[in-house]
Amino acid sequence: MRFKTIFYAATTALVIAVAGSSTASADINLPTGNCGLAATNNCLVFDDFNVYSLAVLNQQAGFGPVSPGDPYDVSTNGNPLRDALVIGTGAGGTALVNTDVIPSGAVDGAYNTPSAAGGGVTNFQTSGSTASNDASTALIPGNTTGTWDIMVSDLVDYLDGGKLGFFFNLNQANSDQTYLSQGQDALGWMAVTLTDTTGSNGSVTFWLDGDACDGPVGDPSHCDPSQSYAQTNANNSILPADPNHDEWAYIHGQVCMSPAGAIVGFGACAQGDQTNTTVNQNLGASNAAFALYSDLLQQALLSGDYDKMSVDFRMAALTNGYEQLLIFAALNIPEPITVMMFGAGLLGLMGFASLRRRKLKLA
Repeated sequence: MRFKTIFYAATTALVIAVAGSSTASADINLPTGNCGLAATNNCLVFDDFNVYSLAVLNQQAGFGPVSPGDPYDVSTNGNPLRDALVIGTGAGGTALVNTDVIPSGAVDGAYNTPSAAGGGVTNFQTSGSTASNDASTALIPGNTTGTWDIMVSDLVDYLDGGKLGFFFNLNQANSDQTYLSQGQDALGWMAVTLTDTTGSNGSVTFWLDGDACDGPVGDPSHCDPSQSYAQTNANNSILPADPNHDEWAYIHGQVCMSPAGAIVGFGACAQGDQTNTTVNQNLGASNAAFALYSDLLQQALLSGDYDKMSVDFRMAALTNGYEQLLIFAALNIPEPITVMMFGAGLLGLMGFASLRRRKLKLA
């Protein structure tokens, strides 16, 4: 009887351990970053940020294209949206004031991201006339409409022990062609600045751009030059003049993945390719396509040196619009070896219990 009790207790604990890696509406499980293009990799590096493709993670986890209920199905509308901090969104964005989740009110409202539906190509930037911000609250020192701002203490309370994860959805038209390689592609750029408004610690900025794309293809520490895009025309020349942060990060609507889970090409697989699979990253207005995480930013956020966070983000080559940028708490899932070791221990316990029962019968 005692061994049966131990067995069921251990089984219950294993179920809880595995269930702990499932996705919740406001706590999104991401794996520990292991960046590169091989089957063992799960992200790309763009300057200070690891960029996860949720569609690629879903494929690597064995679930195929992202569907409701999958581990990397991150809804960006309906009830989950009310759990998020919304930096930018489409129609109705002005109603998302973020004070629903930050009771102190020390947070800006959402920016209105544009729509290019009906044809044409457009862009977006928080720090310019192409966007309007719902609110620039006086509760944040030095607040302006040029960036999305929040007090660090409120943000840390919101994260509630989780890590700061930015989630971006790509909503490009499937057929419209831009000046990029494929019609579903786009360009992105972001700067996140932490400031000590008392002046003693100054400020520090963390970048997501294409300027650090100087490594060889597949380099785990740098994106390769093909993932960077220069400011080439009047439509996309909206980045700052800083020579270290004046290039776009290239966003692919599709990638080509091998059966083992490696990225073998950016864009759709070649016509007639019977081996590899085209993975759609252009998931539309209702699902996050990418998760953005910086460990350096996370450390600085919790350092106690800064009291305000400001986000400047920009997009170009938009053919449909209403892209969103949100903040959820991001949690690392348990390492597979942890579950494997627990499972091995459970099997050992089961074997021990079986052996003890046999000895009891022989006695």
